[in-house]
Amino acid sequence: MSGRVVIRELRTPEEFFETTHVSKAAWGFAERAVSPATDLVAATHAGGLTAAAFDGKEMLGFVHGIPRTNKGEPCQHSHLLAVRPDAQGRGLSTRLKLFQRAWCLERGIRLVTWTYDPFLLKNAKLNVGRLRGTVRTLLPDFYGHIGGIYAGLPTDRFEINWRLDDPLVVRAARGEAPPPDGYADVPAVTRSGAIPYDVPRVLLPFIADAPRVYRTDPRRSLAARTRFRKLATALFARGYVVTGVTVREGEPAYVLDRTRKNSLRIRPWPALP
Repeated sequence: MSGRVVIRELRTPEEFFETTHVSKAAWGFAERAVSPATDLVAATHAGGLTAAAFDGKEMLGFVHGIPRTNKGEPCQHSHLLAVRPDAQGRGLSTRLKLFQRAWCLERGIRLVTWTYDPFLLKNAKLNVGRLRGTVRTLLPDFYGHIGGIYAGLPTDRFEINWRLDDPLVVRAARGEAPPPDGYADVPAVTRSGAIPYDVPRVLLPFIADAPRVYRTDPRRSLAARTRFRKLATALFARGYVVTGVTVREGEPAYVLDRTRKNSLRIRPWPALP
């Protein structure tokens, strides 16, 4: 690779078709149904976004979003984000999302949503840690049965709310580092009978090493999925919102802050000079 990466909107049917190859390579299992290129063309024509990172003529990754009309304000739902395995580790996912953010702001869109598997730590670090999205909703078995690594598992998904003009998101977009991890003394919620009512911040642990553990220990994965769903749903019902992700003693966990009068108690960023 030359290292001269350009991110731009797609222009030709051939470029849209290339997204299917990127998707299959990124997700690693051919039996998964990927979105047809014709669907991406139609959604883009109807006001959506399909943009990709190119090194010369080679597509390294892409992002695809569609208009969303049920949020009471202009919104885009980010349906797809994929980066080829040999191009991962170069920050392309972040660059694609920031391109999406700029594209939306230019069009008066200040909210982007998307869903992801909450057990994927790499995705959690990007969505919540790097981009500073928040989560208020768990969608149980969102896609139904999709096979592949999810065979036998419900496709539970967290829904990210990415408020593009939020000060924390603005700072993250500028590349400012998040505050140091100060969660050593935050209590962890591991059973439904121990969900607090008035603690301002809690941790919600989840299993490590997904998706490998889906293949090697499906029974444990299903049990962990069921337990996590119950705890997350109960915490959201009591006003907690996912605002961060951490790893404590080798175990990943989400950081949840309790809302107060529609405001989040989130660890502040350092003051700008």
